Amino acid sequence: MADEQDTREVLFPQWMGTDTLGLTIEQKGQGEIFVKEVKDESPAAHTGKVYEGDQIVGATIYFDNMSSEETADLLKTLNRHKVGLKLQNKSADKSPCRSPMGTLSWEGQMACSSNLRLNLD
Repeated sequence: MADEQDTREVLFPQWMGTDTLGLTIEQKGQGEIFVKEVKDESPAAHTGKVYEGDQIVGATIYFDNMSSEETADLLKTLNRHKVGLKLQNKSADKSPCRSPMGTLSWEGQMACSSNLRLNLD
């Protein structure tokens, strides 16, 4: 696994799958996921931050362009992961309910264990 100082985060605002970004990924070993290929002239290549051989150690999903149904479906598919929820008690707050905007973060670990953080902002 990469040192923390070698870890970088790359934002893809128009994520529609690895194919549309010009990435090929593969799973190796016990739950480790790597970038197998970055296609020339692809959105991933244009970032200048994604390289073949990079290990994918985490992901963040932003809920701001997701419907509440998509968000609920995503949360329902999670199984045994460590999840943290940021909650707000709406009974004391008379302001209108906010949309399900926020982020879902996953940080993979060596072997089969993983951590998942859910931040609803």
